[in-house]
Amino acid sequence: MQLSELSNQGFRNLSPDPVSFGAGVTLITGENAQGKTNLLEAVALVCGQRSFRGAPASAMARDGERFSICAAIERRAGEERIRVAWSREKGREFWRGDKPAGFREISSLSPAVFLAPEHRELLTGSPAVRRRFLDRLVLGLKPSAGDDLARYAMALRERNALLARARRGQPMAAGELEAWTEELCVAGSALRRHRRAALSIWERGFRELTRQAGPNYAGIRVDYAAEGDSAEELREVCERLLPLERRRGYSLAGPHRDDLTLCLDNRPLKAFGSQGQQKSFVLALKMAEMENLQNIFSEPPLLLLDDMSSELDARRNSNLMDFLISRDIQVFITTTEPSQALLATAAHCSVFRVENGNLTSEGNETHE
Repeated sequence: MQLSELSNQGFRNLSPDPVSFGAGVTLITGENAQGKTNLLEAVALVCGQRSFRGAPASAMARDGERFSICAAIERRAGEERIRVAWSREKGREFWRGDKPAGFREISSLSPAVFLAPEHRELLTGSPAVRRRFLDRLVLGLKPSAGDDLARYAMALRERNALLARARRGQPMAAGELEAWTEELCVAGSALRRHRRAALSIWERGFRELTRQAGPNYAGIRVDYAAEGDSAEELREVCERLLPLERRRGYSLAGPHRDDLTLCLDNRPLKAFGSQGQQKSFVLALKMAEMENLQNIFSEPPLLLLDDMSSELDARRNSNLMDFLISRDIQVFITTTEPSQALLATAAHCSVFRVENGNLTSEGNETHE
């Protein structure tokens, strides 16, 4: 799969002029706050993803009211024209050609993986960061699981509202809390099955990648910590914790409390891993995510790498590029300056410079 053209109207500070891209590696250079990351964000959005910054749509619209992003995607079956638009009136909408489409259809047409320095929070951040990573794996492997994700989110929201009322001593309808507890347990059990299935598939690729990385990574382990997989088990946990939940005013059991434990030789990487080990571990996480997407869709995904000049040293750059080149992956890399170590990792790459949202081609860099 290849992104061959991108244009936009009203997205952050990006120029509306269409930009064409070639296969292989594209370096996006420029000073900070000029629009490099905005470009990657636009690519992610038109590929059916949410903002990796967690930004609301109104913050991405230059005027706070609307934006649209269009892309031409080259696939083995032919070219696809896709568009995402957002407005305050209609929310987010997708089109495939001239026909409306859903985000699942678009994300299946143009899978993408994003990696930024912030992704070290997969190791060092809160459990919520790792749950979001796990749920992205779930949706990549089985888009229809989004129904169970939405169903669980609604049950959790409604149950928490009732528990907050109970904490304040306010009355509620008979059986209302019990009904939403049951819905939470059924949807939560389904979500945990999706997560375990996705993690099992992903982990096989992850273990192979860490094996290739050398003996120092043979002891890496990823565990999914969850209490009560079946609806009945989760129901029992909820019943046990209900008195405490009433006092605190929110749900204490369910997939929203789960976590991934990431260890090397039975020691948490978060606490005991060196900075180099943590960077390599997160890189391996993302490589395995790419492998899974390629296996699912029979085409390599796009890879978006933000601020790599600060994130990877020359050796890791070389290992990453060897991996990408061997799998014919199109990759977009932002950097303040294309260091010689970065350029030397790719035999051929296109270079663009960004200034005030305007992209200017600086030609191709070729290295023997």
